[in-house]
Parts: sequence; structure tokens; C-alpha cells
Amino acid sequence: MLIYPVPTEVTQARVQLVVDQTAKAHPRVLSEDVLDIFAAKNKADREVVETILDIKV
Repeated sequence: MLIYPVPTEVTQARVQLVVDQTAKAHPRVLSEDVLDIFAAKNKADREVVETILDIKV
């Protein structure tokens, strides 16, 4: 398992989800927020893997 600091983009996406939940936004908006969190996590994971592969080569 890779351990790294939580990227700013992931934290911002999580904060946006909490803001929308507090404001009782439509379910569609909440779904988009959740997808944004997963997208930010995936992007961060890819960058970490690319960095590791660059170091090994």
C-alpha cells in the first residue's frame, strides 16, 4: 500500500462535498462531488506510481 500525504485537490473535493451536504444540495450535485473525490484520488495515485517508476528506471 502506498502511503503519501493527502493532495490538496483531494482535500478540496472533500470539503466541497461537506459544504454541499450541509447546504442540502440535490443528489446529482452530491454524486458529482463524490466522483470528483475519486478522480482526484486516482490522479494522485497515478502521479505517485509514475514517480516511483521514474526512480526505478
